[in-house]
Amino acid sequence: MNHTIVLSSTDHAECLCRQISTDLPEYFGLPECNEAYALGVKSCTNLIIQVNGLDVGLLSLSFPYPATANIYWMGILKGYQNQGLGRLLLQKAFAYAKQHHAKTVTVETLAPTENDENYLKTYYFYEKNGFYPLFTLKPDTYTWNMVYMAKHLHDPLHDLIAIEQEARRFGFDWPDEGMIIDQAISECDEIKEAIAQGESKQRIQEEIGDLLHTALSLCLFAGFNPEETLNHITNKFTTRFRALKEIAKNQGIITLKGHSITRMMELWQAAKEKTKAPK
Repeated sequence: MNHTIVLSSTDHAECLCRQISTDLPEYFGLPECNEAYALGVKSCTNLIIQVNGLDVGLLSLSFPYPATANIYWMGILKGYQNQGLGRLLLQKAFAYAKQHHAKTVTVETLAPTENDENYLKTYYFYEKNGFYPLFTLKPDTYTWNMVYMAKHLHDPLHDLIAIEQEARRFGFDWPDEGMIIDQAISECDEIKEAIAQGESKQRIQEEIGDLLHTALSLCLFAGFNPEETLNHITNKFTTRFRALKEIAKNQGIITLKGHSITRMMELWQAAKEKTKAPK
């Protein structure tokens, strides 16, 4: 399947918006709303995805604020859904938004609380692509509750989690935790080797990146949320480090610069004992 994503003229985007809306009545069943959207895309930046030269999908992007892009409208023809084309359109939109200095992308869709089978798929689609819900709201002229979602464009952790989860869904996964741990050890050895051989900073950074990726793979494989895990360890380290600074201050130490590693580890061990949770 050969696909291409191109910028569209406003008139062509309007026609494609109408075509897709007609093809998906289960999503776009209100003629007055469809008309408003078809006219509205003419004020947007429009990305069209083509398969073998045929226009099959449209994403309309607006910029309500300098640092914010909004997905005004998006749709894929029914016969071309579930082929990853929506994700490709989103990635192109993210890249375009970044080029135009946006830091966040937002989208509005039907709230999960409405329990609409089709729009639940839409909600989970955005969630899988790094969006998170901000709030649910029912505007004055609306019949249903809407959920407003956002995605930070400068969030490499989200991007890595998303592609790792996609790989796992595709079946590209580790057989057990032991093999992931062995891989992590191997990555550490490669980092040591790169440093010992005086490799370039770029090579060393790449090897460290491989180690971080492996650690994230282990976290997901073990069933933990990577962000929750990072939050937990951040809180844990913050508590211990503050305890260490307090102990050092009580001993008349203003800074640890110039102190031996042995002294540092003694203070760290004391901080661990001080902050140890009761059993």
